Amino acid sequence: MGSTLFVSDLHLSDSTPAIETGFYTLLEHHGSLDRLFILGDFFEYWIGDDDDTPLHRRIIECLASVRACGTEIFIVRGNRDFMLGDDFAEAAGATLLGDTTVIDVAGVPTLILHGDTLCTDDTEYQNLRKVMHDPDWKANILTQSLEDRRAFAESLRAASREKAENDPTNIVDVNPEAVESAMAEASVRRMIHGHTHRPDRHQSTAGERFVLGDWTNQQGWYLEESNGDLRLESFELA
Repeated sequence: MGSTLFVSDLHLSDSTPAIETGFYTLLEHHGSLDRLFILGDFFEYWIGDDDDTPLHRRIIECLASVRACGTEIFIVRGNRDFMLGDDFAEAAGATLLGDTTVIDVAGVPTLILHGDTLCTDDTEYQNLRKVMHDPDWKANILTQSLEDRRAFAESLRAASREKAENDPTNIVDVNPEAVESAMAEASVRRMIHGHTHRPDRHQSTAGERFVLGDWTNQQGWYLEESNGDLRLESFELA
């Protein structure tokens, strides 16, 4: 019998070959997957489906191969790769999901999302998110050259690194009221998300919440559902 895997926050880039290899190893180890859910920030950044770099081609080929073996692949866009589009999804054999989706996990309706929308205390980020998710803004960005888009993405990365150096806790955690509101609105008692880089399994009056871990050059994270059991696991990258 197959299983379902959830991952997020791999932040794949040319500077993370260990994470790329670790992702391939994870998929090889779980060869009988029914479903694979990637809950955002799969890539460090994504400047458009026309950015046909070797890394992107390798990942697309990997996902297409996994899909060809019968695994359904679903991707939630994160704050780093919110520009992922239909051309990428078609080539990879994946289905792009909206910001929030309710799915069945071990017989339980479960809300899945990247998690950035739950960090409502970070008003600076939420304001920026509104601008960058505006369809007109995205359409305008895609009219620019790859070089200009890449420079813009690198400037955002540099700003993020500077903020992290000045404040290691710069990724604001979720707001409990936002979590409760999202679960109530979706009529669920279970939630799975990433983004905050604080892997854990939480229990509250609202229900159960799994937080996926971010991948580093030393460690990867996944949540596995198999035979009705859910396990949040980490593993060392070779």
